[in-house]
Amino acid sequence: MIGIKSYGAYLPRYLLPRELIGKAWEFPVVPGTKAVAMADEDSLTMAVEAGLDALSGFDPKTVDGLFYASTTQVYTEKDSASLIATVLDMREDIITTDFTDSLKAGTTAVARAFDTIKANKDIKSILVIAADTRAPEPSTMWEYGFADGAAALLIAEEDNLPLSIDDYYSVSANVTGPWKRADKDHYIRTFEVKMDTKFYFENITKVMAEILKRNNLKPEEISAAAYYYNNPRMHGRVSKIMKFAGGVAQNSVFFQLGDLGTPMPFILLIGALRRPKPEAKIIMAGFGDGADALLMQVRDRDALRNLGKTRLGFTGHQKSMKSLKNYNKFLDFKEVLEKDRYKRKSSPVTIWRDTASIYKWYGVKCNNCGAIQYPDMLRSCYVCRADDQLERVKLSLKGTIFTYTLDHLVGGSYLDIPVPRCVIDLDGGGRVLLNMTEIEKPEENVQIGMKVELTFRKEHEGAEFKNYYWKCRPERGRP
Repeated sequence: MIGIKSYGAYLPRYLLPRELIGKAWEFPVVPGTKAVAMADEDSLTMAVEAGLDALSGFDPKTVDGLFYASTTQVYTEKDSASLIATVLDMREDIITTDFTDSLKAGTTAVARAFDTIKANKDIKSILVIAADTRAPEPSTMWEYGFADGAAALLIAEEDNLPLSIDDYYSVSANVTGPWKRADKDHYIRTFEVKMDTKFYFENITKVMAEILKRNNLKPEEISAAAYYYNNPRMHGRVSKIMKFAGGVAQNSVFFQLGDLGTPMPFILLIGALRRPKPEAKIIMAGFGDGADALLMQVRDRDALRNLGKTRLGFTGHQKSMKSLKNYNKFLDFKEVLEKDRYKRKSSPVTIWRDTASIYKWYGVKCNNCGAIQYPDMLRSCYVCRADDQLERVKLSLKGTIFTYTLDHLVGGSYLDIPVPRCVIDLDGGGRVLLNMTEIEKPEENVQIGMKVELTFRKEHEGAEFKNYYWKCRPERGRP
């Protein structure tokens, strides 16, 4: 049996009320909020967070591959999946692939993971992660919709799985929009929204109708349908065309979180699995230059419920989200305003050499006295001074603030200050110095003894290269 063994998700800390967009541009107000990534986040850092959530309780070295889907890749000639797999501390002898340039990249990646596992006896599991941070053009309707988030599905072949993948069906279509030229366009373009809508209806209903036909199923036999949409009216119309019963089509995302892009079908599916029915049949569908539909069935209801209890997932992240109070903060997060930015120096070779410490988050333990230290730079223990007694150990992603200072000049600017620079005692041993993110009013809210989580974030682009490292944040409830 091939299916979903685990899932995970990530939603940024902040929500932008759409009312603030309407007031900024004197537009008619669209209700609801949308998820907004911070300035130190991108699709890659969010993918890491979703991967950590999905692999909670599993050894990452048992997974045989990682497929990464996004329309907002941070590089065009560098495999992001390899970097994500490195940060998640997966093995080197795995398969990694990026799926990009289409909103259906996530569902396509799941289908390809299914095929790969089915065809190769040596590959038993593949982690599929989808993430997007699409930039909407200011003062357009795109700004009401485009939102940020990530989700992950662990596809595996085992005798007993919570959710099986029974079939999939895909169509390809050369649509007229939307599009973005890689060499010229910063924002999404389109010829005619009505034509975009026409192609959406044709493709998304075609793949779901065909998957039903191929498996001799009627619409009333489907318990949940998690299909991509970017407009609630379009979502309801698709449900009517497909003749789904009330409550089957999952529509709990747009008004709360926005149009998440590639990970949206995954997020909708995760939401549908909160209260699974025994033997329920589920459809997940993605759209973009065609469409994919996957037919799934609940095989172990209790296992699915347990996954929901042991992961932050969709609802866990939602509970810890906060609303922004002004539109200018959103512009700052998205770096929309042109201005001179401080450029730091960097050494990609040094980062490559110290990958185990910087990305995989390993320290060393002294076999003579048991002290754990970070980073892995010396041959002598800093406590007992014993030579050549150090062994590499995995460090925790949780800890407690030992001490801290508030820095008013970070990155050569006085923007968004002060930044807490925290000395953290990690759970299980080790002491590290990290900047804090996701903190408001640090003068009041940062305290010695405060519990924190570590999160993988964007640092800067020194040497014209995107540099990442770990930061700490107030606890959001990660297991």
